[in-house]
Amino acid sequence: MSQPTFPQTDPPLTREGSLNEIIASIAMEELSLSHILNAEGEKLQYVLGTLPGLDGAAALEEVIQVNQSVQDTLSGIVEQQMVLSAKLSAALSALPGQRAPQAPPGPPKGSPAPPGPPEPPARREPPGQRGPLGRTARRASREPPAPPGPPELPGPRAPQAPRVLTARRAPREPPGPPVRMGRRALPEPPDPPERMASLGPPDPRGPPGRTE
Repeated sequence: MSQPTFPQTDPPLTREGSLNEIIASIAMEELSLSHILNAEGEKLQYVLGTLPGLDGAAALEEVIQVNQSVQDTLSGIVEQQMVLSAKLSAALSALPGQRAPQAPPGPPKGSPAPPGPPEPPARREPPGQRGPLGRTARRASREPPAPPGPPELPGPRAPQAPRVLTARRAPREPPGPPVRMGRRALPEPPDPPERMASLGPPDPRGPPGRTE
């Protein structure tokens, strides 16, 4: 297999000129894809009968076949478009002084998320209307209160226990007759002074005692 040959260019291409030619070829391919898309659109219009000057539309089976053909063509165009987009990014990044567009840097790792909008205050709903009373409540409201019952009578008293008789005390004896005490002897009268003079002077030791 022989190597491909390239025509001689005069003057010779430089690096920047080659990149410009690559970008131009990508633009031509994009233009050809646009013509293909236009042709597929006119094909659908012809089948559906929307083009001016047509009397009627095609049958249902023909519409389905044309629709499948257009779908296959579009799938190939999408794949080719992805390849052309990658080639254009590579050519632009190879140009001197130009860089491919980069995505903006994201937030640093570990940084807290920005605070969200404040939550609106909770809305207080007004209290609802009171519903109708049930059957039990109606009966209770209609029926008059019951009259008070008779007072409770006290019950019979419990029988008392018999009294325990204690031993009676012995009756006191009546006091006896009083005991008479003996009479005291009366003192003897003093001796007359004549007798005392005859007896002599009194003893300084006192009068002698009386012996019985």
